[in-house]
Amino acid sequence: MKKLLLVALATFAGCATPPSNIKAGPSDGKQCTQADKDRLADITSRQQRVANQDALGVFMIGVPLGGSETHEPEIARLKGRCGAK
Repeated sequence: MKKLLLVALATFAGCATPPSNIKAGPSDGKQCTQADKDRLADITSRQQRVANQDALGVFMIGVPLGGSETHEPEIARLKGRCGAK
């Protein structure tokens, strides 16, 4: 039973975080540019796609399928810079 619990925890630990759950990082003092906003929109979309694929994979076969692509640090940094929530 403990082994099954550990496998389940390891599986969920490997899932990508949805962008809405990524908190803004501290502001680095730089001005938010349109390029920053465009980049944030792009990587937020990618992160959401990976999170959805992970959730579907875990639901269907018990394994996250989104891959290892994660943009969490950059999303947090840009959210902090641009004041996004």
